[in-house]
Amino acid sequence: MTSWRGQTGFGVWSVLFWVALVGVVAWLGARVFPLYYEYWTISQVFQEQVQKGSLYDSRGELQREVAKKLDFEDVDRLDRSEIQVEKKPTGQYRVFAEYQVAVPLSSTIQVVFTFSPEADEGG
Repeated sequence: MTSWRGQTGFGVWSVLFWVALVGVVAWLGARVFPLYYEYWTISQVFQEQVQKGSLYDSRGELQREVAKKLDFEDVDRLDRSEIQVEKKPTGQYRVFAEYQVAVPLSSTIQVVFTFSPEADEGG
């Protein structure tokens, strides 16, 4: 007759624990990944447009082009008024913004992320 006392391995509770842990991590990832993807998209748009900086006559024109490209990319978490464009003494442009996104995790808990995308012409 075989004794079960010597048996080792995963029990039901440990399997349930790991399934629950993987589920929570996947759920959090699904809530946070779109934020970072949008941040990456904003950074790419800033970089693309600032590299074309010499084509624009003014800061306002560059800012309008950045806003148009963000609209095309369907970026909605960055308010267009938060986009800043400055012209350096060397004539190169710098495009930057700072914005926050609150992600509700439950009815009483939310996580706030702060993003600061920026791009410099020639750098």
